[in-house]
Amino acid sequence: MTNCSNCNQTILDETNFCPKCGLDQTLSDKNSNSNNVTFLTVLCVLTIVGSAFTIGRAYLYEMVSMMDEDTNYWRGWIYAGTAIGTIVGAVMMLQRKLKGLLIYTVFQIVYIITVIIASFSYNEALDDWGGNAYYLASGISMFFIVPSVLFLVLYWTDKVKKLLH
Repeated sequence: MTNCSNCNQTILDETNFCPKCGLDQTLSDKNSNSNNVTFLTVLCVLTIVGSAFTIGRAYLYEMVSMMDEDTNYWRGWIYAGTAIGTIVGAVMMLQRKLKGLLIYTVFQIVYIITVIIASFSYNEALDDWGGNAYYLASGISMFFIVPSVLFLVLYWTDKVKKLLH
């Protein structure tokens, strides 16, 4: 059983026309699939743009950390690596490959964990600046985590998973 996309009347799966409003259910499926493809394409393009930004940000972090010879900075490389992995996953999803979703998910989870670990490390580094600097740095970290989690959730919706094989 399914519902009519126009009037929400319960109808049999194999019914082509809604008995209540008469809407051709085969046309609404095609429009729905087209909308889902557009949704996936927009998500993938935004992922590629965001990941390119992350690669630039990681490069900047590495350049700044090289100014201090005593700094053992490693997060920039992880950010860049995870961004490359998410780009690969997004490109594969544009090709409708389920493996792309899995690759994207692994690299995105590593990125999120790295940002969380980094936000906790600010506590020690910013003690000299006072408590407000820690909250500012943690807030900036959340600025990067929220879209990552949101995109991860959006990619795992049924309408996206149905397009991937």
